[in-house]
Amino acid sequence: MSSSPIDLSVKLSKPFSSDTDAEKEDLLKEAHLYRDKLELQWDDLKKDATDYGKQALIIGGVIATTYLVMEAVLPDAKKKEKGIIEPEKPEVQRAVREKKSNFAIGEVVQSLVWTLAVGWARQKLKNFIADDQEADENIES
Repeated sequence: MSSSPIDLSVKLSKPFSSDTDAEKEDLLKEAHLYRDKLELQWDDLKKDATDYGKQALIIGGVIATTYLVMEAVLPDAKKKEKGIIEPEKPEVQRAVREKKSNFAIGEVVQSLVWTLAVGWARQKLKNFIADDQEADENIES
């Protein structure tokens, strides 16, 4: 077995420097700095979640209100169909056609209201996304 010579030129140093208090203070300052940054990010996340929740509640409220108004205003087609059992006469058929045309007008009104409500909700969502992207760009700058 051959033994390799030990390099005696390497100087061994102590594992800690003599000024550990200064290093401890620096580490505590860094820890406080990171803690403050995390708290700010947490506050921002809570604020964003609150804003998203409010927007979702507004959009959901508009849709629910529109639905309830449409249910209250428009006649119920199922109830009318069950109540109409008459012999076939030309005059009765005209009356049924008029009722169908009135219901068709109701369907047009309903579709118009839904279109307006969905368009409004879509515009609110677009504005919200645009504001969110601007906020993200401002944070990155």
